[in-house]
Amino acid sequence: MNPCKFSLQQRRRRQNKNRGAATVEFAISITILILFLFASVEFARLSLVNHAVKHSSYLAARRAMIVGANASDAEDAAINHLNAMGVSSGNVTVNPAVINDETEIVTVTVSVPVAGNSWISPAYFGGDMTGRTRMLAERSAGKMASTVETAIAP
Repeated sequence: MNPCKFSLQQRRRRQNKNRGAATVEFAISITILILFLFASVEFARLSLVNHAVKHSSYLAARRAMIVGANASDAEDAAINHLNAMGVSSGNVTVNPAVINDETEIVTVTVSVPVAGNSWISPAYFGGDMTGRTRMLAERSAGKMASTVETAIAP
């Protein structure tokens, strides 16, 4: 028997054994990598939803603070922004509910359920994301002037 031929057969047997180990290692590794990929996508989506909720409360407060605006204008501004960002089931609360010339501070709170806005794993995330913005209302020029004078006075 040729010793070189025997050694070649032994090498092939070892390679076949190692090939099976490499397949198992690849299966485990690719599973973990895919899990990390999906987790990254999910957390990026949740970050986008969080930013959209906070920004929509800001936009709604900006809309509510101008002269002639009412609470429904602010709610519409928030809902429109949420819809543009692909966020659903938003709840918008404007305080005070009736905005008039006597209103000094407008508070807008936007809350969104996490489970309804998660792409991959809605069952694992619960609760709500909330954005809240408070702004001074722009009302009569006299009231604004007195506010500025009070702030500037020593």
